[in-house]
Amino acid sequence: MKISKEQKQKNRNKIIMSAVELVTSKGLKAATMREIARQAGLGDATVYNYFPTKEAIVCGYYEDKFDQVTLQLKQVKDFNEYTFQEQLQAFFEAKFELLLPDREFLEKTFKTTFFALSQHYSRIRPIKEKFMAIVEDIFEAAIDAGEIPDQVFRQLTIQFFWDYYIGIVIYWLKDDSDRFEDTRILIDKSIDLACTSIRAGIGNKIFDMGIFLFKNHILSRMNFIKDHVDTIHGIKKKFTEAKK
Repeated sequence: MKISKEQKQKNRNKIIMSAVELVTSKGLKAATMREIARQAGLGDATVYNYFPTKEAIVCGYYEDKFDQVTLQLKQVKDFNEYTFQEQLQAFFEAKFELLLPDREFLEKTFKTTFFALSQHYSRIRPIKEKFMAIVEDIFEAAIDAGEIPDQVFRQLTIQFFWDYYIGIVIYWLKDDSDRFEDTRILIDKSIDLACTSIRAGIGNKIFDMGIFLFKNHILSRMNFIKDHVDTIHGIKKKFTEAKK
């Protein structure tokens, strides 16, 4: 029987939430696809129409959380009037608020998921792409507003924030301070430092310095290098001829 798109989404959500409950209580290895399907109220085979493996369900959870945070930020009143730093801060705060109820689930799946072997990277790619899209939008808005300079290494900078996010989550999962105060302070100070560096155009300045050094010190010595290369080739040629 054909089911509606809405029902498919409900079934998908049921599967993910069932996996969260089972993995939290039993661990990822102990939870089975059959148990997940039955807890979701679905047939044993039906679950495979949505996810091929337990690991795929876990990745589905992390994907959905980025969809939820995107929707949540769109609902923030006057979000487009926030500064670059305020938007990044709001993004990370909203993300951690969404993850907080499932912290035990993250403790059992986060490292396994995001430090997977390279052959499993295809599972992580959609999650990373959603993250990158959110941060890319924040960067573009700040550049268009003239708040920060356009970044020569924009993709590398956004990649830095992805690595930063992974690191912060791992720190948070080990944080035993009251109400995770240490994580909050770390996020505040590190985002402030990152935004200060970006506003100052440090990455662009490093690039400009590299171009300057290349033009004035490497290119200007090309003839000197060429002479040495020609000398080396001449010695090699004579040595080869002598052997013959």
